[in-house]
Amino acid sequence: MPMWVTGIWTNKASMSFKMPRSCFQPGFYLPQSKYNSGNRGFTLIELMVVILIAGMLITFASLSVTTSSDKQLETEAKRFVSLVKFAANESIMNSREIILKVEEQKYSFAQPGANGELVDIGEDDPVFRARELPEHMQISGEINGERMVFEEKRDKEAEPDFGKIGIFSSGEMIPFYIVFSQDDGTEFEVSGDFAGKVEYLGRVRDR
Repeated sequence: MPMWVTGIWTNKASMSFKMPRSCFQPGFYLPQSKYNSGNRGFTLIELMVVILIAGMLITFASLSVTTSSDKQLETEAKRFVSLVKFAANESIMNSREIILKVEEQKYSFAQPGANGELVDIGEDDPVFRARELPEHMQISGEINGERMVFEEKRDKEAEPDFGKIGIFSSGEMIPFYIVFSQDDGTEFEVSGDFAGKVEYLGRVRDR
């Protein structure tokens, strides 16, 4: 009488139906479903979708950084205009001359002192403290029709080149046209005329 391995009687037909003979052979395994396989690889479409999503994320991140940098540059240009206007009012109200010193990455306010030296007024008045731009930003332009030229000094302790914009108690000032720019080519321009009118002109478009 045929017996099953569990000790339960069965016939050959039932035995053959329930468990093929090959299951007792060495190396036998049951095939896994293709839907449940843990070793299934990525399809070409899945890889393309992943690459597309990664590209979109990189693009959005780049645009975000660019927009933030442009906004910072615009803020610096507008701050410059506000401070020059404030200095002009201060000059008129207190009947004193103020000199705006413009460097390649910095600007500050001073007044004429003894022997023609310029005395920094930012030490006594925080409003007029020196403003330094980040490394990726620069200042260029013209003062009284002459282009500002900043040369790198070999002597690091030597005073850097700077342009001087006179702001007078009469309400007049030395005319200027100044551009705030950054490494990617973005530029914002400001200007001031002899009558003391100071303007933020906005972003410089492709010329």
